[in-house]
Amino acid sequence: MDSEPPEPSGKSEHIHPVDWAVQAAAVDDVLGALATRLRRRRLRRVAVFAGAATGLAITVLVWRPAQVNVVPAERPASSSAVLLIPRRELLPDGSSIELRLGAEIGTAFSPASRRVILKRGEALFTVAKDARRPFLVEAQGLQVRAIGTAFTVSLGPESVEVMVTEGRVAVDAAAGAVPAASALAPGDRTLAFVDAGNRAVLDTSRVSFGSPVPRVSPVSAAEVATHLAWDIPRLQFSSTPLSEAIVLFNQHSAVKLILANPALGSIHLSGIIRADNVETLIALLREQSGIRAETHGDDEIILRPAP
Repeated sequence: MDSEPPEPSGKSEHIHPVDWAVQAAAVDDVLGALATRLRRRRLRRVAVFAGAATGLAITVLVWRPAQVNVVPAERPASSSAVLLIPRRELLPDGSSIELRLGAEIGTAFSPASRRVILKRGEALFTVAKDARRPFLVEAQGLQVRAIGTAFTVSLGPESVEVMVTEGRVAVDAAAGAVPAASALAPGDRTLAFVDAGNRAVLDTSRVSFGSPVPRVSPVSAAEVATHLAWDIPRLQFSSTPLSEAIVLFNQHSAVKLILANPALGSIHLSGIIRADNVETLIALLREQSGIRAETHGDDEIILRPAP
């Protein structure tokens, strides 16, 4: 399955007021595709470990397609709700990578450097500090260099976008991307520095040493949150009673939902929705069942039947 749960996409992505677009008929297809990917991933890991046992190497290069973790939600056994979590890779140095669905990476670690190759898609990197070994992310002729920071790298058809949420990174022309670049020190290939709260976008169709210079611009906290909406877990329901769905939402939200009338709990839900998006659930219930939401204090919302 090449598509992922409904969510914003692209560099100007935004969240639709109601992102409950997946109906019950599609839920089984989603689960089947996810299970198939998980089985294939296990087979690849077995092959990699078997190859490592037959020889010695300083670096290991393994391509990993991003998948979604399917975690049974904490719910009664009769429910069909699951929690969909973006794939998270923990690297040997303590760094972590969260992969957007469809992303592919490879890793090559050595005593001198930590290198990740982004082959496709987008990934969020949280880098463990190690001044002796730079952390490098390569993507289509571009190299992002960091020591200890957090940032995303997104590979598009004709551009690479780097957004820094913590620390600072250097955006370099990768060795071999331009004539004689391999002979230059990383600092001599630097195209731009990007600090936290900024993004850099480079047209990869014209990558060359010193030109073009990546466009660096500030991003607001709201833009960062919108851009990283894909990193938020999703709840997937298949004829799940509202009484159980509310329990799951309350596990992921600071605002708690309360049913004023227990009979409302028999309403069944099907679809995929962000685990933190209580507003979308309320809007859907209002449109489909006329349910009213009343705010009670700072951290409770009471759901009442239609008048």
